[in-house]
Amino acid sequence: MTGQEQTEIERKYDIEGLRPVPSLLGVDGITAETAEEPVILSAVYYDTDDHALARNRIVLRRREGGGDAGWHLKTPADEGRTEVHWPLDIGGADSAEGEPIPADVLEPVRAIVRDRPLTPLARISTVRTAVRISGADGQALAEIADDLVSASDARGGTYRKWREWEAELLGGAPDTRKKRTRLLDAIEQELLAAGATPSTSVAKIARAVGVRSLTELSTAEMLPGLLPAAALQHPDSAGAIVVGALRELTATLIANDPLARADAPDAVHQMRTSVRRLRSVLAVYARLFEKSAVTDLRLELGRLGVELGRARDAEVRGARLAGELAGVAGYPSGYPTDDAQTRLVGGARRDYAEGLGAVRSYLLSPRYYRLLDSLERFVAWPPLTSRAERPAAAEIARDLERAVGVLARRTSAVTDADAPEPALHEVRKAARRLRYAAEAVAAAQPVAGGPATEPAARPAKKAAKKEAAKRAEAAARFAKHRRGYARLAKVAKPLVKRLGDRHDGLLYIEELDRAAQAAHEGGENTLVYGLLVARAERLDETVPVVLCEAERAVRALKRLIRDL
Repeated sequence: MTGQEQTEIERKYDIEGLRPVPSLLGVDGITAETAEEPVILSAVYYDTDDHALARNRIVLRRREGGGDAGWHLKTPADEGRTEVHWPLDIGGADSAEGEPIPADVLEPVRAIVRDRPLTPLARISTVRTAVRISGADGQALAEIADDLVSASDARGGTYRKWREWEAELLGGAPDTRKKRTRLLDAIEQELLAAGATPSTSVAKIARAVGVRSLTELSTAEMLPGLLPAAALQHPDSAGAIVVGALRELTATLIANDPLARADAPDAVHQMRTSVRRLRSVLAVYARLFEKSAVTDLRLELGRLGVELGRARDAEVRGARLAGELAGVAGYPSGYPTDDAQTRLVGGARRDYAEGLGAVRSYLLSPRYYRLLDSLERFVAWPPLTSRAERPAAAEIARDLERAVGVLARRTSAVTDADAPEPALHEVRKAARRLRYAAEAVAAAQPVAGGPATEPAARPAKKAAKKEAAKRAEAAARFAKHRRGYARLAKVAKPLVKRLGDRHDGLLYIEELDRAAQAAHEGGENTLVYGLLVARAERLDETVPVVLCEAERAVRALKRLIRDL
């Protein structure tokens, strides 16, 4: 069951003593105030033992009482937080605390929590007295909650009590961010004048466990054998740039996960692309890392790519067949399409449904979870070789030159190949690898010296500013090289698309031939299959034509490499 999603935009304030919430009538269009009856809210917050949710600024709770009792999942958003809500009995779950967290609730965060158990992090009881404020049109603009909070740290054993005010925007709030901010600022001015101060913690759960931000709970895994990573201490090093690219790609892959599970539009494709980008970067810059670690990661990423590919290929085939059949619908009646629609489009959609089911099963497997563990460990504490300490510009240029060389050799091999089609497919893969590797370093920022997840202990402010300035200078020096990498990718991209479209077209024709044979054996009219094949065949996609284009691209890439 998909949860109900909404955006939560709020501000919190500490308040001492028994000071009442001030009246807000007349403030920025507020014309009415309605006091609500007090309610008691009881919530249990969950996380893994290593605070995986907190590390990603995600809150998972089960709450009773009030109008929104249920399971709540809160994730960061551009403005405020995204909150997804499910009823307490989702999936037939018992409404009592202690029951397993429903699978539907865990689905959006599986890539983060994986198969690790979630246990209570804190229990919070709130006595809430709220005032709902409205505008001239009667729409509720915001709610001001006066909360008396009692919290117990389920793991640390500490009991805490405090009072806070919470200003949360409601459905009638202004429709632009600027106006919403102005309304909250106006409300804040009145609350501060009444004696409130901005909250010392961003959320109740943070305060319940004694921190200002949940990210303070996270601790980095210490791997003494890999510390310190000398290359990562120098923002001009090849390791700092390539590890930065790998961290960004790993984060993208994890962000793709819940969308692919939910079958969001184009989500399987995007996740498959993330896998291919990771494998390409690991392949082209492999010499910066220990060989066995790269080999193992690429193997497991390849397996994930295969699972995603089955569903994606069926999705593409179905979309193309539907479009082509629609294109021949206006042809003479001698080309009936109903049977072909059922066999071709219906078959592709069945294949996609089966492929998506296989993807979902794989994304719940221990093998997939261990891949994510390995990826995060790799980018946090990369097993770097001495090459990673070399200047980024020169070392990256050498690796990209090697990638262009691979592409050139594969292109040359097509002419004498006994089977030119498989040889052209190898050209396509080499071009794609080059493109993704170049795009990755064109966008990457040099990483900080520590892991992606920083320890709670932070350096002094002065040292942190000095380090930030150092990395900003390195990024500025590296900017001119980024433009060169982007030009490489720009040349490789159309070649990848050209060869990819051609390869897909050949597979499409083969599929039509098989389907036509099956239709003939089934007694169906097969004229439309011949028409579809004729529409798919193109004179400009012969081996000599596309090989000429590939050779022209290789020459351009070699010129660009000399300029890096």
